[in-house]
Amino acid sequence: MPLPDFVKWSIFPFEGELRVRRPKPLYPTDRPRSGEPGGGPCHACAATDDEYIWADQHWRVSATKPSGVPVQVFLETREHLDMDDLDDELAGGLGRMIVRLDRAIQAVGGIGRVHVARWGDGGSHFHMWLYGRPRGAGQMLGFCLPMWAQILPPTPEDVWQANMAVVAAELAKVSGTAIVRP
Repeated sequence: MPLPDFVKWSIFPFEGELRVRRPKPLYPTDRPRSGEPGGGPCHACAATDDEYIWADQHWRVSATKPSGVPVQVFLETREHLDMDDLDDELAGGLGRMIVRLDRAIQAVGGIGRVHVARWGDGGSHFHMWLYGRPRGAGQMLGFCLPMWAQILPPTPEDVWQANMAVVAAELAKVSGTAIVRP
């Protein structure tokens, strides 16, 4: 199978000989995700608020372990719902939370853009990834940012914790509780 053109783009994190894997035949159904019948337990439902950096009555924000970007967080519903379960009120709240998180991540400073991604293949509890791309990081543009975040050396722990505290404090200015504090 031919390689796609994006492997030649300067933002693509790999070089050298690449080969496209053959697609496997389709399974009759999707595999069960955590939190679904036949899948493992839902980790988000079992988590307590002290495992998050911020929470309110509908949403919680957790920090990943330090990665190659200054900020990488998950937005999750408090209730065990998937995206297609969000009622109109929660769907509108999702839009507001994305904008609030963009502003909170920008408040860290040195952020060029905030990237938002939702895959949902591992767990059935709604979650969304948000990445703060460093300003001027010309190779970390677009869909390659999550790969770069895994490849580059992690942000130092003390800087990571300070960045998470900024995000939590900014969110708490509007509502909810900052659990991580400077």
